[in-house]
Amino acid sequence: MSAPSTAERADRYPATIPLLLRAEPFTAVAPNSCNDFQSRVGRPTVTDQDGATPCVVVFTRAVDREIDQLSLWLAAQGIPLLRIDSDRCPGAGMMWDPAAEILHWESHRFRPRVCWQRYFTTESMPVPDDALLAHYGREQWPVFASALFGGAARAVNAAIRPGHPDRVSQLAAARAVGLSTPATVVATTLADTAAAIPGGGDLLVKSLGRHAIEPRPGSLRGVFPRRMSRARIAEECGVEPAPVLVQEFVPASSELRVYAVGQRLIGYRITRTSPDAIWTDPASIRVEPVVLPPRLEAALAELTTLFGLDVAAYDLLDTEDGSVFLEVNTACDWLWAEAGAGSETISVAVRELVAGLYSAYRGAGRG
Repeated sequence: MSAPSTAERADRYPATIPLLLRAEPFTAVAPNSCNDFQSRVGRPTVTDQDGATPCVVVFTRAVDREIDQLSLWLAAQGIPLLRIDSDRCPGAGMMWDPAAEILHWESHRFRPRVCWQRYFTTESMPVPDDALLAHYGREQWPVFASALFGGAARAVNAAIRPGHPDRVSQLAAARAVGLSTPATVVATTLADTAAAIPGGGDLLVKSLGRHAIEPRPGSLRGVFPRRMSRARIAEECGVEPAPVLVQEFVPASSELRVYAVGQRLIGYRITRTSPDAIWTDPASIRVEPVVLPPRLEAALAELTTLFGLDVAAYDLLDTEDGSVFLEVNTACDWLWAEAGAGSETISVAVRELVAGLYSAYRGAGRG
């Protein structure tokens, strides 16, 4: 008898709860209250000859401590920052003239000189009672953000859009520069994956997208990796409602998190009790600075250039046989790593990068 087709299997074993949502749920609240210094207190008085304020624009959301900190530092340097948060922007008065490079935002005239997209998401936008209006707004705002991002004099991570490069493309690029990667498949039929991945060890099931979902604005639900035996995953006869990433589990005593900021690579060794510890038990994470092996540094520098990155974080396993590439996060946090390591190395590098980009393009404009 031939094996059942995917359609037959879906009928026979309808998916109930996705595998990654069966674990004990971890939820978090992301309030939309603003803690940005320049948004609340005011921006430095800087104008071009035509009266527009040359500024740094950041598309993110209200909960972004890294940008809160950056805003305060930029204010002290006399550099205006305009914060456009996805969970606060609906209802804002705005007009953008791309030819004149002028953005009218809430009665102020700005000239974007540096633009950075971080955590700007449609899921975090307030939902009107009218479903049609909700879909309409969630369709238009991200398009505007991408257009302004592309039209800025200088964009941080200029080649990147949300979700790109995807995790599968990242793995292919890592292999191309000589890095080891886990054997990987993408699947909705999990029972088939054990035979597709060489070896006999455990497997790791991961989200193909972000590690959290937001079913309601401001309400986050963790979607964390799950380690499973091959025998256990072979019992998953249903069809997942969405593709997931399935990888060989690679034993490692610790991980490496390497921040790329401009031309710099800043490495830390991370020891955590579980893959989701950064969310569920951040106090248990140990962080220590590490000097990167020259071959690894060269490979990551090549990847950074290949992806066109200015600010990002690489995650790798630190194994007895060398480093194993996992992923690169183009929207990344660093304050937690700095707190663990007792340093501000990344923050300083980010400040210098943004201030340098702003100064270079302000001099080339109308100021």
